[in-house]
Amino acid sequence: MMTHRPLIAVGVMALAVAGCATPTRTETAATSAAASVAATPPPASEAQVQTLRERAAAYWAARMAGDDRGQWELLEPRGKGRMTSQEYAAGRRGIRYLGYQVEEATINGYFATVKVRVLVQPMLPRLASTPVQAVLMDDPWVRVDGTWYRQLDESQPQKREP
Repeated sequence: MMTHRPLIAVGVMALAVAGCATPTRTETAATSAAASVAATPPPASEAQVQTLRERAAAYWAARMAGDDRGQWELLEPRGKGRMTSQEYAAGRRGIRYLGYQVEEATINGYFATVKVRVLVQPMLPRLASTPVQAVLMDDPWVRVDGTWYRQLDESQPQKREP
């Protein structure tokens, strides 16, 4: 009988440990589910759409005025970390913007698309005979810490590492 007592004690301990572990796993699953629901932003309000449209208008006003620093300030933090305002400006030549009109804005969680109609005139010598054109474009935006920023254009040259 002495040999069975340690085995019974080990069995009871294993069941006790397993029983204690189960609620912890359930709590973790519930916590994870609550965290994912909390991470999903609520549907966009008219005020949020208006704020986004205003930020897009500020970006395009700066672009039209040739204000490279003003454009860079509205760029998402990821873009600002990749390049300086001078490097950002270097990739913004060749087209003159003559006018813009912010049309509609669609928010999908932390991302948004603003439809912008722009009047452009190519400035490259080989395109000098190209007339002024009206272009409707999708302008991508991202919300970071509650503020809308223009998404980095991935075709934009990146800052070189030293």
